[in-house]
Amino acid sequence: MSNKLNSSRNQNSFNGGIVRLLKYLFNYKWQMIVVIISVIISTLTQILGMSLLQPTIDEMILNSNIDGLKKNVLMMVGLFIISAITSLIFSRLMVRVSEKAIKDIRNELFEKIQSLELEFFDQNTHGEIMSRFTNDTDMLGQSLSSSIPNLLQSLLLFIGTFAIMFVINFKLTILTLLTIGLMLFILKKIITKSTRLFSRNQVELGKMNGFIEETLSGQKVVKVFNFEENLKDRFNKTADRVRELIWQANTITGKIMPFLKNGINISYAIICMVGAVLTILGQMTVGTLATYLTYVRQLQNPIATVSQQANVMAQAIAGANRIFEILDMEAESDDGDIDLVHATIDKDGNFHEENTLTGIYAWKRIVNGEIKYKRLEGKIDFEHVDFSYDGKNKILKDVTFYANPGEKIAFVGSTGAGKTTITNVITRFYDIDKGSIKVDDIDIYQIKKSALRKAFGMVLQDVSLFTDTIYENIRYGRLDANDDEIKAAARMSKADSFICRLPHGYDTKIHGNGSSLSDGQNQLVSISRAAVDEPSMLILDEATSSIDSATELIVTDAMDNLMTGSTSIVIAHRLSTIKNSDVIMVMDNGRIIERGNHDSLMAKKGTYYQLYTGKLELD
Repeated sequence: MSNKLNSSRNQNSFNGGIVRLLKYLFNYKWQMIVVIISVIISTLTQILGMSLLQPTIDEMILNSNIDGLKKNVLMMVGLFIISAITSLIFSRLMVRVSEKAIKDIRNELFEKIQSLELEFFDQNTHGEIMSRFTNDTDMLGQSLSSSIPNLLQSLLLFIGTFAIMFVINFKLTILTLLTIGLMLFILKKIITKSTRLFSRNQVELGKMNGFIEETLSGQKVVKVFNFEENLKDRFNKTADRVRELIWQANTITGKIMPFLKNGINISYAIICMVGAVLTILGQMTVGTLATYLTYVRQLQNPIATVSQQANVMAQAIAGANRIFEILDMEAESDDGDIDLVHATIDKDGNFHEENTLTGIYAWKRIVNGEIKYKRLEGKIDFEHVDFSYDGKNKILKDVTFYANPGEKIAFVGSTGAGKTTITNVITRFYDIDKGSIKVDDIDIYQIKKSALRKAFGMVLQDVSLFTDTIYENIRYGRLDANDDEIKAAARMSKADSFICRLPHGYDTKIHGNGSSLSDGQNQLVSISRAAVDEPSMLILDEATSSIDSATELIVTDAMDNLMTGSTSIVIAHRLSTIKNSDVIMVMDNGRIIERGNHDSLMAKKGTYYQLYTGKLELD
C-alpha cells in the first residue's frame, strides 16, 4: 500500500464514512440509546401536539366547548413542553458523546501515525498531516454534535408527518408528495454539486497548510534568499483557490433556502386552494383542513434542516474519509521475535533479566517454550547489501563490511554517496533490497524493530529536542532514568557545565526545538540523551557539521566519551573528528572504494589522502 496521501478517494465514500462514524459514536452505547429515545419522544410529542388541532377546532371551538378547549390546549402545551425537554436532553448529551468520539478518533489517529513507516513522513508534508488532526477533526466534531441528531429528528418528523397526512386526506397527500418530490429532486442536484466543492476545498486546505508549514520551518532560508515576495504570490494563489472553492460551494448552498421557501409557499398555495374546494364540497372539515395545512407548513422544517445539514455532513464526511485514509494504512510490519533486555550474569554464566540498567544488554528469544539469552556484544556485519528508496535507483551497491565489538567505524564521502543510508537500513527505518545485515551474527529481520533501535544510541546532525525541560529531554533516552543517572550522562557529555549555569538548571524549559540554546548546547543535550541508556552500539551522523570549530572540540570530546566501549558508526564531513577511528571507509556512488585506518589510507595516497590534504573536497 502506498504511503502517499490521496484525498480524491474520499469523495466516493460518503455512506461508508457515515457507518464508520456511527461505530465511534456507539462506543458510548447507553448515551446513544438515550439520545435516540429522546429524539423519538421529542418528534412524536411534536406530531401528536399538532394532531390535537383538528378536534380542538371542530369539536371545541365550533361547538363552543370551553372546558374541552381548555383540556386540549393544556394537552398540547404539555406535549410541546415534553418535546422541548427531550430536545434539550439529546442536544446536550450528543455534544458530550461527539466530543468523546472525536477524542477517540484523535487518539487512534495519533497512535496510527506513530506506527507508520518513516517513508510516510518522507512522502507527505507535515502541514498536510496536521490538517487531518486539526481542520478535519474540528469539522467532524462540529458536525457530529448537531447534524446527526437533527437529521434523525428531521427524518422521523418527515415520515411521521406524512403518515398523519395520509390518514387525514389521501388525495391531498398525493398532491403534496408530487410537489415535495419535485423540490427534493432539484435539492439533490444542488447538494451533490456543493458536496463535491466542499470536498475539494478540504483537500486544498490541506495543501495550503502544508505550504504554510514548509514556509515557517524554512524562514531562515526564505530571508537569506529574499524570497518573501515570491512566497507571498504563491500563497495568494493557493489562498485564492481555497476562496474560490468555498465561494462556489457557499453560493450554491445559498440557493437552497430561497428555493425551499418559495417552493414550499407555491406548494402551500396550491394545496390551500385544492383543500378549500374539498372543504366546500363537504369532503373535509374546517378543522381537518387547518390541521392538514399546519402539517404541510411543518414539512418545511425537516426539509430545510436536511438541506442545511447535508452540506455540513458532506464536509464532515470528506474530512472523516481523509482521517480514515490514514487509519486504513498498513502499520510498519515487524516479523522479528528477538527482544532486548537488561541483564546480569552470575558466576555460572547464567543470564538473569532485570528491569533496570545493569550495563549489560542481552538478546532474548523464546524457542519451543524455552527462553534463551545471548549477550549484546556489538558485532555488525553487512554482506552484499543493495538498497534503493524508490525501487529503481540504487543508493547502496554491493556494500560489504564488518565492525567488531567496541570498534569505531567511520564513513566519509560526498553527499549522496550512501553514508546516511547505511544508518537508515541498519536500524530498519528502511528495508534492504538484497543481501543481509547481522548484529551479533543475528539477522536483523529476526530482531524486533523496537529492540534493534533500542540497541543503538543515535546522535544526528539535525537535533530534535522537544518543548520541555532539559531534564525531560535527556530522560527521553530512558524514561526510567533517575536524577543521578541523568546528571551522570550530562557530566559525561560535558553538558552539565552549561546546564548548571542556566537560571533554572536542569529545569530550564527548551522552546521551539531547542531554539533557546546554541547549536553546540543542543548537540550536547542530544549526546546526553543517547548516553543515559548506556548503549552498546552508537550511530553518529555528522554530529559536528553544524557547529563552530571551538564547540566542535567540546562535542568531539563528549562523543569520544560516549563511544568508549561501544561499537560506533560515525559519519563525518570533518575528517579531523574520525582520525582515531579503527576503520575508515570511503564511499562513492553507493560503493565502498577504500578502507583502512588513517595511517594506511594516507600511505595509499588515494581518495582519502586527497580529501584529508584538501586536494579533493567533499561536496
